[in-house]
Amino acid sequence: MYITLKSIKRNLGFKGIEISDIIIAFPMIILFIILFCFTPLKILSVIGLMIGIFCLLPINVSKKNRMYKVIGLIFKILFREKIFVYQKEGKVNKFEKESS
Repeated sequence: MYITLKSIKRNLGFKGIEISDIIIAFPMIILFIILFCFTPLKILSVIGLMIGIFCLLPINVSKKNRMYKVIGLIFKILFREKIFVYQKEGKVNKFEKESS
């Protein structure tokens, strides 16, 4: 008899919240409280909180289950090193790296 697990991640049992999500959200909430209560940057703090909440939205894209992971993946794809392949006449193809 085998015991199977759905996931090896530590799940807190509330809508799939994981420990890493709390570690990311806690400083964001503290920063929001400090900016909102003790500085005149109230609108900026609310905008920052809305962006933070948007990044913590759960989504279903393969193994990336939070929006901040998908945004990081998009930036990684957009700003990766690009390899261009050129073919010169009469010679074998060579790989040449060209930074953009």
